[in-house]
Amino acid sequence: AQQADEQAQFNLGVMYASGEGVDVDAEAAINWYELSADQGHVPAQYNLAYIYDIGELVPEDNQLAKRWYLKASDQGDMDAQYALALMYDEGDGFAEDDVAAVKWYKLAADQGDVRAQFNLAIMYDVGEGMPENDELAIKWYTAAAEQGHTNAQLNLGLMYEGGEGTKVDPILAMSWYRKAADQGLTEAQYAVALMFDEGVGMAEDNVAAIAWYTRAAEQGDAQAQNNLGAMYDSGEGIPEDNDAAFKWYTLSANQGNATAQNNLGTMYYAGEGTDTDKPEAYKWFYIAGELGNDDARDNSLVVKKNLRRSELKKAKKLAVRWLEEFENGTSTL
Repeated sequence: AQQADEQAQFNLGVMYASGEGVDVDAEAAINWYELSADQGHVPAQYNLAYIYDIGELVPEDNQLAKRWYLKASDQGDMDAQYALALMYDEGDGFAEDDVAAVKWYKLAADQGDVRAQFNLAIMYDVGEGMPENDELAIKWYTAAAEQGHTNAQLNLGLMYEGGEGTKVDPILAMSWYRKAADQGLTEAQYAVALMFDEGVGMAEDNVAAIAWYTRAAEQGDAQAQNNLGAMYDSGEGIPEDNDAAFKWYTLSANQGNATAQNNLGTMYYAGEGTDTDKPEAYKWFYIAGELGNDDARDNSLVVKKNLRRSELKKAKKLAVRWLEEFENGTSTL
């Protein structure tokens, strides 16, 4: 290593950084990495950049991270190109630069980096760093999706369903949704359920809709929980079950879904799936109304007339507290 063997210097840097056969020594690791990196050794340049980027062994230093990522990137290192693009994209330690981010994402994406392909697609999709271009967004979403990137698969499905940059194709949309859904992506499971529920590009299939709503709902998707509750409530594709409807409406409502809150208020008012509780119904109607549900506002006015002043005052107090806790991210009701 003393005789300027860049690989040996790199290996020593790894040993001191990881504690392989020696005690961890940040100063020695940096020293050996720098000696190797100064000779153009790409892995040393990348490791040095990464150490400064995340503040491992040494205090975080975005400028040094950028410097070494740039050296490795200029030599074609895909991981460094992605990391450098991300720094420009997020303005990590310096001003955001969407144009530079696109440049480096593109270089990494061309080498097959799935993260870069997805982020590049997003930038074309929303028009960051260049004019919006749905066709190129589809190109790069497809590249990432074909490598199994679930969010790329979801976004590609959305573009085919909505006809963005391509003709509307519900069959292709469903195909990409299913790929992401089968990997467990909640939003994709909801999208599959909704297509079956509404019969988009196919015959309605309530049984399949329920199956997919259930998968998404069990992972905490508030909209899926509400829609599943509605299917149990109305008996669509499944025997009517007020207890199940009440359960799913409650879970969705507590996540801030105003439609579910209105539905839950209706169940409390009618005593379906639970005991009749008009103050509790008012609470949920009030909450949903404050979150923008017009039906709930109307319902709250109806219930209000059937409450004693003390009941109304208590219910409103509980509703206001719920809204405050929800806004602060502490709601547990």
